Amino acid sequence: MNISVWRLAFLLSALYSPTPWAESPDDVLARYQALKQVPGKAAEMRAQGKERAQFCFRCHGEDGNSRRDYVPNLASQNAAYLFTQFEKFASGERENFVMSRLAPSLSADERIAIAMYFSELPVKPREEQPTAQVRGMQIYTSLCFACHGEAGHGNQQTPRIAGQPYTFLRTTLLKFHDGSRSRRNSPMTAVVQNLSEDDLEAVATWVANMP
Repeated sequence: MNISVWRLAFLLSALYSPTPWAESPDDVLARYQALKQVPGKAAEMRAQGKERAQFCFRCHGEDGNSRRDYVPNLASQNAAYLFTQFEKFASGERENFVMSRLAPSLSADERIAIAMYFSELPVKPREEQPTAQVRGMQIYTSLCFACHGEAGHGNQQTPRIAGQPYTFLRTTLLKFHDGSRSRRNSPMTAVVQNLSEDDLEAVATWVANMP
């Protein structure tokens, strides 16, 4: 089904009814971990996640590998990070034309199902990525690996960044560097503050090519 972004936003607005989010991302993560241990329930939640994630596919891809270079992959993303970002979009801390309308309409179970679906899909190498720069590796090993890990896969507190589209990585790093309102509360603003635009582009090329 081919739905334009504007049409998608209209549909989400029509469906939108704010859901009271009584559970914190940590609470939802605990439920997620418990559900994963129940084989029958886990399969049921994955199927529900695929169905509920229909609105995500146009931008993020049905397999979680984004269709647009400025949109992040959700495949293999850490579930806890996904829960936290849903919360930020719902609260207005982060803003996006589509996500700001979608996030508040999701129940805790729907967030769990969507995260379970996307987090277990593999990241696929993109056909076109800029060549990795050695300078990018040097910056990554000195500034980034402590939080995102040697492989760039992150953990429950930090996102997987390995294999993300170069354009998305570069744009996001520039937002951190320039103090974008939606990013200014992140520790990343301090990490990249003393880097030049060339430095940011170099590390973006390196991370984009990480498996």
